[in-house]
Amino acid sequence: MTEFAGKTILVTGSTRGIGAAAARLFLERGGSVILHGRRQADVDAAVARLSTTYSGRVRGLSADLSDRTACRALAASIETLDVLVNCGGIFHEAAIAETSPTLWDETVAVNLTAPWVLAQSLLPKLRASRGAIVNVASDAALLGYAGCVAYCASKGALVGLTRALATELTPDVRVLCVCPGPTETDMMRASISVAPDRDKARQQWASYTLLNRVASPVEIGEAILLAASPRASYLTGSLIMADGGATAGKRV
Repeated sequence: MTEFAGKTILVTGSTRGIGAAAARLFLERGGSVILHGRRQADVDAAVARLSTTYSGRVRGLSADLSDRTACRALAASIETLDVLVNCGGIFHEAAIAETSPTLWDETVAVNLTAPWVLAQSLLPKLRASRGAIVNVASDAALLGYAGCVAYCASKGALVGLTRALATELTPDVRVLCVCPGPTETDMMRASISVAPDRDKARQQWASYTLLNRVASPVEIGEAILLAASPRASYLTGSLIMADGGATAGKRV
């Protein structure tokens, strides 16, 4: 329970969902966590919730991940770092005919460019600590899902970024990618909320997996911790498919 004692971890997108679950797990296991969110009010609220239990080991920073300058400023405000978790992301449902340049650019900026900028900016600190980068992609990085071409493209490119960084930064920094399948998050709830039949939409998400259910954020958080931990010391450039078997095959 103390495998991250003395370690500092930045988790982007950690005021809710998978990022929040991962941040709490890092704290439970002894780490000091830098929370991140787009809005300072959300960050402050998340820090307040966790500080009651983990006083002195949690702080928060806000930044708009779609803004490269803001990403670099975020990195510059961090003195030392052992683990960078690029968990912040956005999802918009739009078929290719309805995918505007603005939607495309924002999706790529947050899901792909921000992890690149943060990795580049924080590299000296990660090298100094012989740390790790954990990118959070999606099963959509490997599977094509109709109606979200920008999301699929951005997450597929994040897998490519992971492997390129792992090759370039070895042996100083390990780089891995966790690819969640359908997970009970705000993104999923928002998608279900606009469906004509919400129960059918929820079951459809579950049916994409071999386990026939969606994951909890904590289950994906555990995969992120594994990737970042000394238990994965011989893993770099790897994909951890935390997807309930969605990419393994189909039942026929």
